[in-house]
This record gives sequence, C-alpha cells and structure tokens, in this order.
Amino acid sequence: MDLTQLVHPTAGGLACAIGAVVAGASLFHDGLRALRLRRRFARLTEQPLDGDLDGFAHVRGTVALESPLFSPLASLPCAGFQLELHTVGAPVAKTVEERRAFRVTASGTSALLDSPGGRWSLGVTAEREVAADEPVPGSLARLIERVPEASWWRRAGGRLRLVERALPAGAACHVVGYALRLHPLEQPEAAELVRTGTDGDFAVADAAPAPAAPALRLWPGEFHDFLLVSDAPPAACELAVPAWRTLGAFAGPALSMLGLLYLAAAADALRALGRL
Repeated sequence: MDLTQLVHPTAGGLACAIGAVVAGASLFHDGLRALRLRRRFARLTEQPLDGDLDGFAHVRGTVALESPLFSPLASLPCAGFQLELHTVGAPVAKTVEERRAFRVTASGTSALLDSPGGRWSLGVTAEREVAADEPVPGSLARLIERVPEASWWRRAGGRLRLVERALPAGAACHVVGYALRLHPLEQPEAAELVRTGTDGDFAVADAAPAPAAPALRLWPGEFHDFLLVSDAPPAACELAVPAWRTLGAFAGPALSMLGLLYLAAAADALRALGRL
C-alpha cells in the first residue's frame, strides 16, 4: 500500500506525529519500569543488611545521622521530616519536606542512603494548632512562609493545624530500593606524632580510629527508579503497581511507530511534490 496516497501532510499532522513519537517513548519507559517493578515486588522479601545484598532489596535497621537536622515541632534530631500545613476552616493542605543523608545500621553493618528522591512514609510525631497572632520560632516561620497559601491564611486571621512526620535518630527504619555494594580503596592507618618531652624526639602514636565506612549504598536504581523509606513495615499497597501501567511497554512503541510512519509518508509526499 502506498501511504503517500493516504497521507496529505499538514502542519497540524506533522506536529501530532512528532508528539506521538515523543509520547510513545515516554509511555514505553514508564511501562517497562512498571513491568520490572511488578516482577521485583512479586518476589521481594526482607533481607539482613549483613547478608549478600546486591540489587533490589528490602532491608531494616536503625537510623544513624550523617548531619544535624531537627524536626520543627518536636525538635527531634532526625534524618528528615514532613510538615503538613492544614488551614482550619478551608480545604487547603500543603506539605513541606526536608531530608538529609543518613545511614541504616544493623548487625554491625551500615548502608548509606544519600538520595533525596523516593517516597517517605512516616507516622505522626507531633501536632499543633497555631493562631494568626501566635508567635512561632524563626525556623518554623520560615517553613510556613514557603507555602504562600498558609502565609496568606495567617495574615487573614486564620488558624493553621501543623502535623509533623519525622524519622528520628535511632528509630527503626525500613528501606525498599536498590542496594549497591561499595568497595572503598584500602588505606594505611593514620598515625600522628606526639612529643616525648625531650627536644627533637617524637614518638609515633596511632590516631583515633575513623568511623567505619558504609558497606552499602541504598538508592532508587537506574532501571527501577523506586525508593521507599518507612518507619514501619511497608504495606502491600505501597509495594504495588497497577497492571494498566504496564500497557505502556506495548502501547508506547506502537504509538511511536505510527508517528514515524506518518512522518515517512509525509516526507515521500512532499518529495513527490518537489518540496524536498
């Protein structure tokens, strides 16, 4: 069949064809990712940190901080928090988040989680209602100012209900993501010189031992792009991917192919008219 007899290229048709090629690639990527995740979730089980981890895994441990961060309401040292701002009397709810890199430790082994992405599922650690004229600490005020709707509501005389969800230091932590084993280069032990009490004579003393480097890195992964951090065992709904999302792995290439066929037919038609 000669497609040049069926296709009459127009500017709108060319734009739609190009859009179909781009949208098909995006659909294919999302569908393939969903298909991989469904297969991984079907055989996912909790594994010990000190085991032979390398790949998609579910691990559990306790939170060890890499840098200081305090939750805005309970002032807990934490690895990250979510502050929900609800306007009392109006259907507005926004969330402000802050996260830091931290380690998950268990059985003498630690895994570093330094990715800012992923989804955090945390329980409530504190709640508070704030009146319009009630003074708040500077750090909390800055968080509220990051939400224009909440700031306007306070200026208009409204109350705010604040809900804090934090991941405190030392708390139990579940992580579902890609585990990558680290292989740091071996270095000689550091030494320092100490004065012995006589001029010009020094003795060598061992320096204070450095903290053990993490054996693993936890991150979303290049192909799965999934990371879940939770303070409780993940629910089944949190580890589920709708079946319809896998259709993109098949519909995406078909959509891109239709767009490419249209562009090829349009090029032939224009060439026949002497415009190319």
